[in-house]
Order: sequence, then structure tokens, then C-alpha cells
Amino acid sequence: MALLYFYVWIMSLGLAESVVAAAFSRVGQRVLHVDRRSYYAANWASFTFNGLLTWIQQHHESQPEEAQDWSSLLEEGEELIYLSNSKSESDSISNVQVFSVFHPTTQASQTEGEEPEADQPTTSAAQSQSEPIKKKISYPQLLKEGRRFNIDLVSKLMYSRGSLVDLLIKSNVSRYAEFKNVTRILTYRHGKVQQVPCSRADVFASRQLSVVEKRKLMRFLTSCMEETEEQQAYNGRPYLEFLCDQQLGDNLQDFLLHSIAMVTEDTPTEEGLTSTRHFLRCLGRYGNTPFLFPVYGLGEIPQCFCRMCAVFGGIYCLRHSVNCLVMDKETNRCKAVIDSRGQRISCSHFVVEEGYVGADRKQNIYNQMSLSRAVLITDGSILPSDSDQQVSMVTVPPIAAGCPAVKMVELCSSTMTCMPGTYLVHLTCQSVGSAYEDLSPVVTRMFHTPESHDQENCPSVLWCLYFNMADGSGLEAEGHNLPSNVYMCSGPDGGLGHEHAIKQAESIFQKILPEEDFCPPAPNPEDIIYDGDNTSSAMGGEEEEKEETEDKQEKEEKEDKQEEKEETEDKQEEEEKDGAGEMEKEEEQTLQTEE
Repeated sequence: MALLYFYVWIMSLGLAESVVAAAFSRVGQRVLHVDRRSYYAANWASFTFNGLLTWIQQHHESQPEEAQDWSSLLEEGEELIYLSNSKSESDSISNVQVFSVFHPTTQASQTEGEEPEADQPTTSAAQSQSEPIKKKISYPQLLKEGRRFNIDLVSKLMYSRGSLVDLLIKSNVSRYAEFKNVTRILTYRHGKVQQVPCSRADVFASRQLSVVEKRKLMRFLTSCMEETEEQQAYNGRPYLEFLCDQQLGDNLQDFLLHSIAMVTEDTPTEEGLTSTRHFLRCLGRYGNTPFLFPVYGLGEIPQCFCRMCAVFGGIYCLRHSVNCLVMDKETNRCKAVIDSRGQRISCSHFVVEEGYVGADRKQNIYNQMSLSRAVLITDGSILPSDSDQQVSMVTVPPIAAGCPAVKMVELCSSTMTCMPGTYLVHLTCQSVGSAYEDLSPVVTRMFHTPESHDQENCPSVLWCLYFNMADGSGLEAEGHNLPSNVYMCSGPDGGLGHEHAIKQAESIFQKILPEEDFCPPAPNPEDIIYDGDNTSSAMGGEEEEKEETEDKQEKEEKEDKQEEKEETEDKQEEEEKDGAGEMEKEEEQTLQTEE
């Protein structure tokens, strides 16, 4: 029989799983949260530069473990369901390729006073005025300053009125992190990077738009906030067709389609308008753009929810895994798990990342898609400005027929994701081929690389990583060949926000505890301190009560003794008085007799 019991066993420390763990722990349930990896956040993780190099090496060297037979731990009427025994993200991460402008010979022999020619950045006119001499960055510097980098496996932003921000505020988890505004929305058109005017102030301050275009854009942005019969008439028709019929020119259509709605030309009008409205509603809450970015990278967010879970009693264990589930044949429920150490541990519910579940259990309804990712370390911004601390969201429309649109996020050193003097650039798109095939054409057009031509005025790429990642948006929530109390979470999806992961987490919680509030607010720190001073320890409370009782008893005893003493003294005094009176009477009688 199992000696340990947890209400929920959660396998993997991704965002959705971490939110689920925090939600259950917050309402008083016993939670065990484990992961076979040695780091938090699973495929949502952030790495230092040296840590990312280690992650790449481990990915290439990883091999599956041999499955062991655990049938000896079964009881009558039970069945084993084996989980994937892969040691890495090999099923979700593929086509990992690294490119560096630093040559191996110069990396090893380079001294402090010698710099490789490939590192020499070409400074633009705007940069040369503010920085006449630009310091060159070497590969040893990247390794030495590697801890200053926080490189995300996933590239996303937080909508200021999105589900993640709302949940962070509601649950008070936001206290565990810091955030920065995304300062610019940019787009790449006709070989140039341009700033997209999205707020009223940006529109009227824009030098790219004519007066007529400004009026048309403001009129459209105002009218699209409310649904009209004219808009409903375009339901099911392409959003681009709707924009064309609004008498908007090519310039405005590109801004609205790719940078504001962030949809494709074939997207239905109703979806395009919904995305546009969501973008506009998020403006102005925290800044001039709709987006926030967490300081130290997106990997902080799952860790924040893990911290909340731990505060309320959740238990965490890295480098720990589950070999198989123990299913009750009669009830079709998972009643226990057998972990990587051969321990049988009971649980009421089991939540698992889909990568741990074998393909034979997914019933062939899993629409496998993937994302192409690139991570660049560059020596300058793609659009230099007076400030070198810009956080930019860049949209790159398809550069050719059949190519995907690319979302790019450029991070400066104030986000604590890269060392001063460098920028960290993330590129993401839906996969058509490998990540290198999908994204290298964009990189060579917008940055200076050994393969690029006539890009001397662009920032230089110092180091680059390409890889493909499974797109979690294709996972169906139900219908898998799993016990009824086993719930599967998908990995990161291709959306810019976090709605998919938060929706998954809330759905799982409501299925298990429909009567409970999802992630209710945690007490404020001052409340916790106050509670701790008075009732943080049961023993402390008992001791205080005991001391108070003893003090009260002692006080009562003293009062009783004092009263007794006073009564005794009064009695003695009265007796003495009575005795003195009798003596006086006797003396008087004696005198009278003598007379």
C-alpha cells in the first residue's frame, strides 16, 4: 500500500502546470510538483548564456532510458500506464542549430587586446554622433558576462488587459516579479524598419502618415471598437477585404493587419476585429503600447506561481520523475503513481505535460504543429533612437509568397536579459520548414551577418540559435486514452499572449474543484506577519494562554491572601479591642469592690 498521499500530483513545471499547482495549494490541497529536468519552467524556462550552451549540449547527448517492469507493485484489479521515458525535450525541441561570428581559433587564442575582425560593428550615422567609438564585444566577454543573460526558450509578451496580467493581479502573485513596458511597436516594410502609430498621441505625432491617413486611421480605430451591422456583413470573409473596403491605403492596411491585429490576410473579419479591439483596449493601462515584459525574462512567471504554491504548502522536487501510473480497472481512475525511485505514492488527481504521454494514448486527434524560433545576440538596435533602452515589438510581414509572418521582440539590457552593449532578439513564426529555413532569410535582411549583403548599417549578429518547438495550440483538452482523473497540459503555443496556458489551467481546476475560487488573493505581507505574531504557532498560542492563566491565578491568589490577611488583622484587632474592654471592666469592678 502507498504510504504517501497527495491530492494533486503535477508532472512538469511549465506555466499552465505551475498555475494549477498554485491554485490547488492556495485552497488548502496537498500538492506535489515534480519535473525530471534540473531547472524550473520546463519549455518556458530562461537560461543564462552558459546555461543555454549546457542545455544545447544536453539536448544533443540525451538518450531515452530503458523502461523497467513495476508490475510487482500492483494490487488486484490494477493496471500500469507507462509514461514517456525520454530524459529531455527531444519530442518538443528539434533542429537545434548554433551559429557564431566568433571563429573557433580566435575564441581560444584571443587576448584582451586582440579582437576578431568579425566582431567589428558598423556604426550608423545616428549612433556615431552619440557614440564615436563603439566598444567591440568578444566571445570570451559573452562567456564571462554570461550570467547577465536570461534567454527565454519561448518568446511572448503580456497584454496589459490579458488573462495573465489579470490573474497576477487577482492572486497577488505580481508581488514576486517586476515588469517593463514595451516602448515601441515596429514593422518592417520595403526594406526599412518603421514605428507603428497605435495610440491617438502616436497617430498625430507620426511623420510617416499624411493628414488624410491620420484622419482615416483614427476614424477606423474609433468605429471598430463597437460591433456594427456593416462589420457583421463581412463575417466569414477575409479581414483584408474588409480593410480594403474601408478606403484604407496599403500603408494603413499593413499597419492594421500585421502590427495591430497581428493576423494573416486570410483571417476571417470577425477574428481580425476581435484582435484589433483587444489590442486597442490594452492601450494606455500601463503605457503607450499594450504590452508588458517581465524583468529577468518570461521564465520568471512560472516560478512566481511555484513560489505561491510553496508558500501555501506545496512540495517541489526537481530531477524527479514518474515512471508509470497505477490505474484502477473498475473505476478507470489513477489511484497512485510509481516514481523514478520505485516508490508508490497515492494521489486523487494527476496533471501532466503532454510530452510525457505516449503517442498511443493521444488517440490520433493531436494536430501536430510546430514553431520556428531564433535567438540572436546583437550589438545594436534595429531602429536606433536617442535612448538605448528601448523594448520593441516588431512585426515582419511575409517576405515572399508561402513564407510565414514573423514576430520579433528586441530586448535591451534594462530588462536584465542581456549584458550592456548588446541586445537580445527573439524571432518566432509558424513552421513551414526548419527554423533555419524559415527565419534565416529575415535575419540576413535585417541584420549584418556573414551571409548578408549590403547590410553594413544594420546591427551585427554576434551569436545565433535556431530551433523548432512543438506548438501546444493543437492539443485537444479531452478524448485521450487516459484515466478520468488524469489531465494533460500542452506546451507553449504560437500566440503572442498567454491566454492559451491560463485557459488550460483554469479549465483543469474547475473540472476538479468547481465550487472553489480559482487562485483567490493571497494575504498581504502585513496580514501574514500579524497572524504570525498571534497564531503562527499552536505551541506559541498555548504557551501564551498558559502564561496568561498562570498570571491570572497568581494575581487571584495574591488578592485572596491579601484579603485573608486583612480579615485576620481586622479580627485580631477586634479581639484585642474586646480583650482591652473586658480588662477595663474587670479593673473597674475591682476598684468598686475595694471601695
